[in-house]
Amino acid sequence: MEIAMPNGTSFMFDIHKQLVARNAVEVHAFAEITSDYQRCLDQLRDLRVRNAQLDKEAAELRRESVELSHAAQEARNGVANSQEVADMRAEVSKLKDELAPVYKDKARLTEELMQCRESLARVRDINEKHSQALDEATGRIRDLQSRNKELSQQVDNERATQAVAASELETSRHERAEAEQKLNKLTADNDELVQRLVEMKATEVERMNEVNRTCDEMLKSARSMERQAAQQAQQSANSMRHTSSILRTPSLSGALRGMRIRGAETGGEVAAPAAATPVPEKATKSVPAHDGGCFTCAFDRSGSHMATGGADKVVKLWDPATGANTGSLRGMLDTILEVSFTADQKHLLAAGGDQALRMWDITSGRVRHTLTGHTGKVSSVDCSPSSSLRAVSSGTDRTIKVWDLNKGYCLRTIMCHSSCNSVRCTRDEHLICSGHFDGTLRFWDIRNGKMANEVTGLHTQQICSVQIGTRDGTVLTCGKDNLLKTVNPQTFEVKQTFRAPQFSVGTIWCTACISPDGQHVAAGSGNGSLFVWNMETAAVAHELKHSGSQPILASAWGPAGQPLVSCEKNGTVTFWSGQ
Repeated sequence: MEIAMPNGTSFMFDIHKQLVARNAVEVHAFAEITSDYQRCLDQLRDLRVRNAQLDKEAAELRRESVELSHAAQEARNGVANSQEVADMRAEVSKLKDELAPVYKDKARLTEELMQCRESLARVRDINEKHSQALDEATGRIRDLQSRNKELSQQVDNERATQAVAASELETSRHERAEAEQKLNKLTADNDELVQRLVEMKATEVERMNEVNRTCDEMLKSARSMERQAAQQAQQSANSMRHTSSILRTPSLSGALRGMRIRGAETGGEVAAPAAATPVPEKATKSVPAHDGGCFTCAFDRSGSHMATGGADKVVKLWDPATGANTGSLRGMLDTILEVSFTADQKHLLAAGGDQALRMWDITSGRVRHTLTGHTGKVSSVDCSPSSSLRAVSSGTDRTIKVWDLNKGYCLRTIMCHSSCNSVRCTRDEHLICSGHFDGTLRFWDIRNGKMANEVTGLHTQQICSVQIGTRDGTVLTCGKDNLLKTVNPQTFEVKQTFRAPQFSVGTIWCTACISPDGQHVAAGSGNGSLFVWNMETAAVAHELKHSGSQPILASAWGPAGQPLVSCEKNGTVTFWSGQ
C-alpha cells in the first residue's frame, strides 16, 4: 500500500502564496501609520522652513533693535531732539511688540518639532519591529524550504522502503506457500508413519506372544536341566581340579597379570585395551547432569572414573559402570569447556570461559592450583599421558601454554596466528598438536616453542576438536565442515575421511573420539544422533539415538572399551554399550 505524499513543487507554491497573503495583511495593518509618518515628515520639513524664516526675521529685528539701541545711545550722548528720542523709543517699543509674537511662534514651532521627532521615533521603532518580523519570516521560509527538501528525501526513501517491503512481502508469500506445501507433505508423512507405527506395534505384540511361548518352553527345559545337574556335579569337580593345575602354568599367569598394567612414571593403573571393542548398540542410561548444557566429558586412564563439565560451572564425577554421580568439584566462575585427568589419576584440570584453569585434588575435592595467564576463553586443556606434572592449554587469545602442575606456573607460551580450538599431547612427550580456526592441524615442539609441522587445508572450516588414538597415536580431527579425518602422526598424511548424510556438527565445541582398539570413531551430531564409523572402511557402523535426545556436543570412549558416553545440549549425559 503506497503512502500519499505532497508534490514538492505544489507544496512550495502553496507556502509562497500563504506568505504573500500574510505580508499583504501585515502591510495593510500599518498603512495608516506609514501615511501619518509621511505627513509628519512633510510637516516637519515645512516647520523647519518656517522656523528658518522666523529665525531670519528675528535676526533682522535683532539687528534693527541693536541699531536703534546704538542710535538711542548716540542720541543720549549727543545733543538730541527730545522729539526724536520719543519717536525712537516708540519705534523700539513697537519692534518689541512685533518680536514677542515671533518668539511665541518659534516656541510653538519648537514644541511641534519635538512632537514630530517623537512621532518619527515611534515610526522608526515600528519599522524596526517590521524589519525584525520580516527577517523572521524570511528565516521561516528558509527553514520551510529546508524542511520541504528533507520531506522530499523522506518521501523518496519511504517509496524505496515500500518497494523493498513489497518485494519482501512477495518473497514471504512464496516462502509461506512453500512452507505450507512442506507442512502438507510432512503431515502426510506423519500419517504414514503413524500407520506404520500401529502396524509395528501389532507385529511387536505378536512377537511378545512368541517370546512368552518360548519362555514357557525354556522353563520346561530348565527343570529338565536341574535333574541333570546332580549327575554332572562329579564331572564339574574333576574339571575344576584340572583348571587349577593349568592356572599354575607360567604362560597363563603372565597373561592374566597383563590384564592390568601400570605407568612406569606415574604409577597410575591403566585399563588394558580390549582385544576388540564392542560397538555400542543401545543407551543403557541417560542422566540429567548440568543445567544449561553439558560441553565436555573425559575418562581417567583406568576407566574407573569419568568427569563432565557444563554451563553450571560444576565438574561432576561419575562411576562409568553404574552411571552414578560420585561427587562434584566447584570453583569455576564461568562455563566449563573441557576437563582432563592427570596421568596419576589424582588430579583433574578444567578449562573455561573465566580465562583460567583450575586443578582439583580428586580425593579431597579442593582446588590445588588456579592457572592464570590466558587473556581470552580457555577453550581446551589436556594432561600429558607420560607425566603427571605437565599439561597444555589453548585459548581464544591465540596462545598455547605449557604448565608445570607441581608449581602451578606457565613453562612456555606459544603464539599462534589463528585461534586454537583444541590442543592435545601426543605419544611423543615433546610434541603436541592443535586444531585451529583456519582449518589447519599444527604440531609443536614444546622444548623450543616452534612449529614442527602442519597439515594445511585439512578442513574447509575451523577444526572443533583433536583426539589422539591410544593404540597407534592416530590423530582424529572434527571440523565444522561436518567431516572427521584421521592423520598419520609420522607422515602427516590424511589416512581416512568420515562423513554421513545426516551428520552435522552442532557447535564449535563438538568433540569426537576413537575406540580403544582403534577400529572405530564416534561423534555426536546436531540432529541428536551419535554416529559410529568403521576406521578401516569409513562406513557408518551405527547411528545411535534415544527418545528425547538433543544435539550432542561431546563424546568419549571408556579405556576398557565400554561405555561410550555422550553429552547433550540440554545437559543430559547418556551411557551407551554393546551387547
